[in-house]
Amino acid sequence: MTDKNDEIRNFLAHIPDTFQIMETGIDLQTQKEYLEYSDSFDRGQLSDEKTLHLGSILRMVDTEPIVKKKTLTLLAHLGTIAAYRQIEKYYENPDPELKAWAALALRECRMFLESILLDDSVGFIATGLGGLMDKMRFYFLVLPLTGTEFTATQQEIIESELGCVAKNLNCMVETLEPSDTFVGLTALVPHDVAVATFIETGIQKCNALGNFVLEHYYVTNQSIPDEMEINEIIRKVRE
Repeated sequence: MTDKNDEIRNFLAHIPDTFQIMETGIDLQTQKEYLEYSDSFDRGQLSDEKTLHLGSILRMVDTEPIVKKKTLTLLAHLGTIAAYRQIEKYYENPDPELKAWAALALRECRMFLESILLDDSVGFIATGLGGLMDKMRFYFLVLPLTGTEFTATQQEIIESELGCVAKNLNCMVETLEPSDTFVGLTALVPHDVAVATFIETGIQKCNALGNFVLEHYYVTNQSIPDEMEINEIIRKVRE
């Protein structure tokens, strides 16, 4: 067992946090379908030879998508280095419609490998906006008080104060879109920091400099809204 564990350690290079954030954003329907499908599979054991055969099935052009989904899930549940390598090889050049499925299988297989080392269950988190390392990506929308618009100075204050709060909480503001009627931003938030703590602290600090930001806000980790969606969000937040 020790030799096997050493092999896994060398393969993974390091043991990440218990919950892993998937960097690739994956839509909710695919996540739900994969998890339901995955729950129908038990852990399995196969020889390296049979594992390689499963990998060859993935790379066959005429293999039906449903068969590839089943094969990817089977490989993920083997939780071996050989299985991980076969999924990884397919993920590098997947069928476009199965790329997200392969990403989930790759993460689940790695999860099982890590569980062996930790002697405990390990989970992963997949969201529409993805994440980075131990941080999840969120989209926030903050608004001016009713009947007002943000001035250029107020927009600068929001950017500055949210940046300071992010630094103090080990968060990261990635993008910030200022306008007269709203400020939209994407930020990476660690799983041990409450999302509300980040944005509400930022709003409080802004309002300490002039009371110009609405206390109510919008946040999601599933998608970045387009202009039409933003207008509807603003309407609902102000209700």
